[in-house]
Amino acid sequence: MNMDKIDLFKHFMPKEFFDKLHHIIPAIWCSMPLPACRPCGIWTNACGIQIFTNVQGKPLSLPEYHQLFEIAAAHDLPVWVHPMRMPDHADYASEDKSEDEIWFTFGWPYETTACMTRLIYSGLFDTLPELKIITHHMGGMIPYFADKIALGFSQIFNGGVDRNPVADMRGLKKAPIEYYKMLYGDTSTNGSVSAMRCGHDFLTTDHCVFAPDSPLDPIGGAHLIGGTIDAINALEIPDAEKETIFSGNARRLLKLH
Repeated sequence: MNMDKIDLFKHFMPKEFFDKLHHIIPAIWCSMPLPACRPCGIWTNACGIQIFTNVQGKPLSLPEYHQLFEIAAAHDLPVWVHPMRMPDHADYASEDKSEDEIWFTFGWPYETTACMTRLIYSGLFDTLPELKIITHHMGGMIPYFADKIALGFSQIFNGGVDRNPVADMRGLKKAPIEYYKMLYGDTSTNGSVSAMRCGHDFLTTDHCVFAPDSPLDPIGGAHLIGGTIDAINALEIPDAEKETIFSGNARRLLKLH
């Protein structure tokens, strides 16, 4: 994001909101060096950090981005991770662009899943076990493929039911699936009850954060807001747990007491 776009944000956002946001932006964009965000005072009013699943095609698991997560953990700031993939990301190696919106429909959940996997296998959560990462779309592909995560390809031939050779090679302290369960997921499932149930079963109530993806629908957000609320209410859990998803978790993570 260049400064013109930041100024545009500032023009349309209430001052009290931008006063929080502008502390976050420099740590996100690769054109702005992370060391500039080191001073503790710059994070005083910050509520959290948003970052995309890659920075101009570079994975967040690279050492150069580790300090961003160090800052988040040190200041107890949740990190929202949004998928980033565009139409020029081809579906096949023989092509030069994606077709039929595959980059969006399936590419975004894959981006989230790949990003979290690279972060986990980099040892990030062993180094920063208190880190709170909120994934978009209820964790992308992770909840649906939980048992596939628990039995990796190398594990089938060279490991055991409880031993993953790739995790051992990376020096992980726990089974990979245990790190995925440390993640949070937002409730943006486009109103799908089955997807909400799948995500909730894996992430559990305390790690589901309300988000409807509004206003990104053809009627200004009403479809997504209503669908998300209905999907959460369809969960067979006590009303107190639903309230935790609707507001309690966000209040806790953002320290809104």
